[in-house]
Amino acid sequence: MIRRRLLLLLGTTVVLLTATGVALAFWTTSGTGTGSATTGTLAPPTNAAAVATPGSGTVEVSWTASTQSTGYYVTRVRNSDSSAAAACGTSPAAPTASTSCNDLAVADGTYHYTVTSVLASWTAVSAPSGNVTVNNTRPAVTVNQAAGQADPTKLAPINFTVVFDAIVTDFTSSDVTVAPGTATAVVTGSGTTYNIAVSGFTGTGSVSASIAANTVHNTAGAGNTASTSTDNTVLYDVSAPTASAPAATAAVTFGTTPLFVNNEVVTLTTTATDTDSTVASVSYYYCAGSTGSCTSANWIGIGTSTTSATNYQVPTSAPLAADGPYRVVAVATDSPGNTSTPSAATPITVDTTPPTVTRPTVNGHS
Repeated sequence: MIRRRLLLLLGTTVVLLTATGVALAFWTTSGTGTGSATTGTLAPPTNAAAVATPGSGTVEVSWTASTQSTGYYVTRVRNSDSSAAAACGTSPAAPTASTSCNDLAVADGTYHYTVTSVLASWTAVSAPSGNVTVNNTRPAVTVNQAAGQADPTKLAPINFTVVFDAIVTDFTSSDVTVAPGTATAVVTGSGTTYNIAVSGFTGTGSVSASIAANTVHNTAGAGNTASTSTDNTVLYDVSAPTASAPAATAAVTFGTTPLFVNNEVVTLTTTATDTDSTVASVSYYYCAGSTGSCTSANWIGIGTSTTSATNYQVPTSAPLAADGPYRVVAVATDSPGNTSTPSAATPITVDTTPPTVTRPTVNGHS
């Protein structure tokens, strides 16, 4: 009796499964007689592929779907020791419905990937992907003023030295970021060391050069890190300094228009300023006469001061050639070599001739 009930239950189950058109497993039971059922299979994913982005630690994994699958999980296998690890944040307990994923922060090495399709408790594993090599090493780069580059300067081009810590293959002028944006850069060099020559400036201002991340690549295809520097800025200065009209002083002076006598030491002083750089020197010149212009066409040099203070002094004894009226001007030069226009003239008069005295006559006698 019990045996007949078991056979009846088995037959009913087979009929129900046959009516639905699919069975997803097989089973055995005790009893006699025969039965049949339709069986189904879970196909694995196909075309598993893996591509690494050099220098990023990221591997892009893709595959072709299995029509029966409800999800997938990805496994990364290291070739050197066949160790396996869950990839793309997937696992048997956390499958993905997608047919691609990014495996992040992968260590250096060579790997292959498998993708497992999931349907209920069934699984099916793909064929391995091709091998993929992960190389996280990115070329580092520094950009600094070139050795011997004057700063500030009034000359173009301005040169910067670029040094990579590995050989790069595709560094061109278009990879350089320059300021001001109107300037242009020309890159020369090869291997790990290059020069950037920057020109095309429209006026005084700071000039800099840098290289953004992932613009230049090493032989493995990894993009560079953003450039660093200790000094990648140079002041381009084409603005002239200014100089005030010289003040002239001496131990013996007469009158509001200075009259210098007795071959006294005359000290010339001017206030020179420069907005962008520093004043390097002030030169003094004189022209004969009390009126008219005093320029390089007709002046004579007196002396040059390189005192670092704001006021520049040139002490000189008997600086002028002969007695008479003169005009004295000052010209300032800044550190890049820009010169000021001649200052306003300071009039002075020199008298080095002593007076003569005649013997007085008294009662017709001298």
